[in-house]
Amino acid sequence: MSPAEVVIQSTLFESLMRCVRMDSSLRERLAAAGYDVDKPRASYPASVFTRCQNLVLAYAYAGRPPQEALRQMGRDLVRGYFETLVGKVVNVALRIAGPDRAMKRVALSFRSVMEPVEIHSEELAPKDWRVTFQGYPFPAEAAAGCCEEALRQSGAANPTVVLESDTGQGRFELRIRW
Repeated sequence: MSPAEVVIQSTLFESLMRCVRMDSSLRERLAAAGYDVDKPRASYPASVFTRCQNLVLAYAYAGRPPQEALRQMGRDLVRGYFETLVGKVVNVALRIAGPDRAMKRVALSFRSVMEPVEIHSEELAPKDWRVTFQGYPFPAEAAAGCCEEALRQSGAANPTVVLESDTGQGRFELRIRW
């Protein structure tokens, strides 16, 4: 499945916009990339999100090594998501569920903002999981940051997320422990 087939919900765009300080130049660049901050649509193709994500990376995370910038943006994206109306509700449920149940539902969490993607989570031992992403249109390091922050929000103490493999074509595996 190609990234063009993946549809991204506007809630994820709203979360991304919370990662950066908006100015008129960025607003214009986002519009040129296909996203109107003032008149968002309900959903967009992944290609629009990728262009917007790259703009946010350049504006808010410039000067950082690329992998570090992506990971931090992933963490910030989750924090921004939990500030949205939908995200506030999800955050309460996540805290009640705790990290183990959150890991069992990781695929559902990602599919709530993008579809279709295949995500499988496997418990290897207590507090030790492997999550496989297939058809995921964004960088693995950003997904790792998202998982790390979501686990932290669910109550996991000192979560670590390691990228175990990455084909560079939308398929990768994360090892998640806490």
